[in-house]
Parts: sequence; structure tokens; C-alpha cells
Amino acid sequence: MEGTEADVLATLPGRTGVQATSQDGTQIPCDPFQLDGDLLRVYLPRLQMAGIDRLTLRFAVGSQPWRAEFELTEAEYHSFEQAIAVLKLLELERDGAGRMSARVQVRAPGVLKAIFCQNAVDGNEYDIRVDDISETGVQLSTELEVEPGDEFAVTTTVDGRHMRIEAKAVTAGRAGYGRTTVGARITKIGEGDLLAIRRAATREGR
Repeated sequence: MEGTEADVLATLPGRTGVQATSQDGTQIPCDPFQLDGDLLRVYLPRLQMAGIDRLTLRFAVGSQPWRAEFELTEAEYHSFEQAIAVLKLLELERDGAGRMSARVQVRAPGVLKAIFCQNAVDGNEYDIRVDDISETGVQLSTELEVEPGDEFAVTTTVDGRHMRIEAKAVTAGRAGYGRTTVGARITKIGEGDLLAIRRAATREGR
């Protein structure tokens, strides 16, 4: 691989809930954890792996979206819910899907308050882990079984600032240890919080 490609792929390990699409269009949550040359090891939901030959991962580095196509070369049992898959890179290119908002790695605890959720009473609160946030979206994991379309408020700390946002779940996939990884679109955010995210993203160079 060229240096730029290697640098791009090196940002994948440690991410959670990366958007992955199988050859038949099925979306699967993917948690990369190790890169060895052009081989990427990831955690995948074990019960969703039947028939998978190829996976396309979409992710952003800074404000630049990327698309990486992989071949599934090996899979092994990890837990009742997860398998470890070995993916071999076939192609990596800049994604023409458009500019993505720069994300800030948070990796901090937070609280989700249900506004309109299928599996929660309105107003109930749940501990969560916020993985990253941008001006337009947030990614988190929780023990609550969140469904696409659920609406909720999230409070957390970003770059030392305590903030509260409201969001609507777009994707939700089973992760390890009975948790759900959620990708959500931000529907309400204060101007001060928006500026704080923007400053943090610029400082991180993401």
C-alpha cells in the first residue's frame, strides 16, 4: 500500500460501529481492532455473517470520506454474539458520497434520556458511552435496545464542556456484551455546543 492508504487504514482500529455493507446491500455494524498490512481484523455480529463474501466500509478521516472494499478471508467464533473476521483489502478510494462533518473522538460516559423510544418509557434515563460526535451526528453504545427512528436526549462532556443534545437514531446494531451501537442524527443542539465541537474537531485535525 502507498503511504496515504496505510495512514487512512490505520485510523480504523479502535473505532466502533463503522458502517459496513455486504455484497447484497445488508448493513452490518463493524468494530475494527487490528490492522496487519492489508489485513483488517474486526468484530462482527456472529448471527449476521451468513453469506458474507465482501464488505464495504465507509468512514471519514478529517472531513474526507473514504470507501474501502474488503474480501472476507477467515472468520472464527469469539462469543455468542460476536465473531472475529479477517478482511483483506481489495480497494480503497475517496468516497464520492459527499463531505462529512468532522468528528471528535469523545469516548466518555454520558446519559441518554428517552423522548420517544420503542423500548423505553419517555423520560427514563440510561447510562451510555459516547464514542464520537460531529456537528450533525453522534455515535454511542448503550444497554438499551435502541431502534432506528427512536428519539432521545444525550448529555455528555466534550472537550471539557458539559453539553446536551437531542438526536434521532439512524442505525442501531448489536455490539458485544449485550449492548447496542447507535448512530444518530442530531436534531437539536445549542450554538455554544456547536462551536465547541467545531473547535475540538479543528484542533484534532479530524
